[in-house]
Amino acid sequence: MHSQSALDRFKAIHDALQRDRRWWRDSRRLRYAAVAAVTCEGDAGSVARGIRAVGKDLQDECPWYWSVDPNVQFVVGALLLQHRDSAKRFIRELIRVRKLFRKQRLHRALQYELLAVLILRIGAEGRAVSETTVRRFKAIYDEMKQHHRFLTGADDFPACAILTGQPGAPRAVLSEIEAIYDQLHSHRFSKGNPLQTAANIMYLARGSAREVAGRAVALRDQFRARKVRIGQRDYDELAILSILELSAERVVAHVLHVRDELEKVRPKIDRALRFDLATGIAFADLIQATRSTGSLGEAKMLMDVQTMIRAQQAVLMAAGAAAATAASAGGS
Repeated sequence: MHSQSALDRFKAIHDALQRDRRWWRDSRRLRYAAVAAVTCEGDAGSVARGIRAVGKDLQDECPWYWSVDPNVQFVVGALLLQHRDSAKRFIRELIRVRKLFRKQRLHRALQYELLAVLILRIGAEGRAVSETTVRRFKAIYDEMKQHHRFLTGADDFPACAILTGQPGAPRAVLSEIEAIYDQLHSHRFSKGNPLQTAANIMYLARGSAREVAGRAVALRDQFRARKVRIGQRDYDELAILSILELSAERVVAHVLHVRDELEKVRPKIDRALRFDLATGIAFADLIQATRSTGSLGEAKMLMDVQTMIRAQQAVLMAAGAAAATAASAGGS
């Protein structure tokens, strides 16, 4: 981790990215990219220039018929920069691994395949993703579908990619995840896709299903005690924070401190996004107090994946809002 706190590092990179932003472009992508880049080497200015350069390279390298949203490209560019990878090498690998996915009869879903291949590539430390790895990925996906036939889909590819790098037979891995899912539901977490995603993430935490779920419950209750409502969209945030083997009071206090500090950032950040960003920034700070260097890399990748998925969700929500506005205008 850089010597600055994650919050100060985020602010510095965010400000550097904002200086070159065209006024008509959404600043949301810059915020997600700044969170993803808090551990990048170099001063904030060089990191910001690097993110923009790799993001542009991604846009240039993607085949013309691909529809990858620029917001997602920007965050992926930040992660490639962090792992000292190039857009050209990554896109070449993405094209190759997608062909392996087709051999395994996995769904076509470019946005989720992109995230999954990035995770597999990071796990392979830049080496080619093997057919054996892709077969394990498919086995984990199939086992996940055995537990939740109607919930499991291409949106679970990023989680499958993370789980592919974990030891153990796919059946044993998914049985433990199902135990976490059941424990969370027994504590009044609502069943559904957000809970499945949370359980997938929480598998990487230390401890039994009961212990790991207990940390999520303590965090939820502590947030509620601090007048912060936790809904289904926040389950993945709790899952990430549950990896921290620290008291719920300490974790929640730090998240809310960061959230309050982000209120001072300009352009103004909306309330929901402030909480998303605060979780990632606080996690980056607190993980150093709880884990070894080796585990830090794995846990940081989880945060990066969450950042990518959040960016993608923001794209989909914006597209839905635009469609609704257009439909309303057309009917008036």
